[in-house]
Amino acid sequence: MSNNVIADVVVSDDAQSRRWRSLFATARMAYEVGQFRDAESLLARALEVAKELPEREFALPSTEIGIAAVLLAEHKLKDAESRLDKALKSLEGHADALHRELFAVALRFHAQILCEKGDEKEAESALLRSISILKEIGWRGNAQRIFSLCDLCGLYTLQNRLAETEAHIAEAMLLMGQEFEPGSPEYVRTDMIYTVLRPMSDSARLDAVGEGIRRMEYSFGGKHPNIERALKRYIHVLEEKCDTTRLEEAKKQLEHR
Repeated sequence: MSNNVIADVVVSDDAQSRRWRSLFATARMAYEVGQFRDAESLLARALEVAKELPEREFALPSTEIGIAAVLLAEHKLKDAESRLDKALKSLEGHADALHRELFAVALRFHAQILCEKGDEKEAESALLRSISILKEIGWRGNAQRIFSLCDLCGLYTLQNRLAETEAHIAEAMLLMGQEFEPGSPEYVRTDMIYTVLRPMSDSARLDAVGEGIRRMEYSFGGKHPNIERALKRYIHVLEEKCDTTRLEEAKKQLEHR
């Protein structure tokens, strides 16, 4: 689910709109602490409420994206993809900034699914398109642009494309100072990527990644889906480098989330 407060776009103050915002916000909190079944149930209720809202053209795809994010965290890729496809189709034709921002968010989660399926080239294309849209709509898209930039940097780091990663994370850090406080989870995640790109030995870089993930756990909470994603990428790199000591520790960290 989006870390930006997309749900605040539903501004009507009638009882159903308030109920939808409450359900969506509670589902987001459940998602962030790893209570995915609860989050899915709350969003299913929110989806029914969304159908009756004045802002249903926005609320419905927002809820579908939220459900897709939860399903993705539960490793239900086919179900997540189905939900996300529905949201993407309903949003693609809109020209206004609000719907285009939401479309860009959907593209980011679509890229996650593509990565899980091993289609890194298409995932890169989806993230680049997401970033381009968010850049076009200006300041409103800055927070979501940071998230898409970080996901792209994560993909590039996994592919050892460090020079490209450096350019994109510099852009993310510039925006980060405008959008988030230094102690926020979002800042910690972006700063971790920035830190590991500094000149250092391979061993020091791996240590920096491990320490960064521990900082993320402290900031996000150990059950947040971003922690699992970071650990899996870290494990992939350790396997490639045959670093058995760090690998064993990282696998234990993943198991005990």
